[in-house]
Amino acid sequence: MADPRNLEDVKAVKRRHEADIIKRYQAVGMGIGKVGSEYVLVVYLPAKRSDINEPVLIEGVRLKFEVTGRIKTQ
Repeated sequence: MADPRNLEDVKAVKRRHEADIIKRYQAVGMGIGKVGSEYVLVVYLPAKRSDINEPVLIEGVRLKFEVTGRIKTQ
């Protein structure tokens, strides 16, 4: 189990699970944020989803879902 107060632990969890999380939630990307004293994995969604029941934890690190819409690259 990772320590969500330790940035290096959270980065390692992100590396291990990023592809799976993006695929599972059909996300457009991921990042790391902070809520209070804990780091969270921020999952960027293209649209609001009602089927996600929070809180979702991966190895003790919380996923935070944010709707960003589609991300355009040039």
